[in-house]
Amino acid sequence: MQRYRVQGTVWRAVARYEQLGFNTSQHDEGYAFAHRNELTIHLASPGVDPERLGRGSIYMHVDDADALAEEWRGAGVDFVEPRDFEYGKREGSHQGLDGNLIRFGSTLRR
Repeated sequence: MQRYRVQGTVWRAVARYEQLGFNTSQHDEGYAFAHRNELTIHLASPGVDPERLGRGSIYMHVDDADALAEEWRGAGVDFVEPRDFEYGKREGSHQGLDGNLIRFGSTLRR
């Protein structure tokens, strides 16, 4: 795949999502994508929609929250460790450089 010269906040986001284990691709210098399994996240520069920058949030349903935490720990990513919740999920989170929140969780094993 051709790699464009991604700039500014999109470049930081691409680098961060690669650190988080995502594959990335670019549309042009202001727009990119982060892919992991069936999830695709669109990464846009501030010029695309400046009012929404830093206010995004996603939830990744994963098979094993502890396995993802171990992967991110090994990559040197700062995140909130997974913990059990009464509603049957084990969840953790990561806040990106631009303030976007990535929450992740798996069903509690009984």
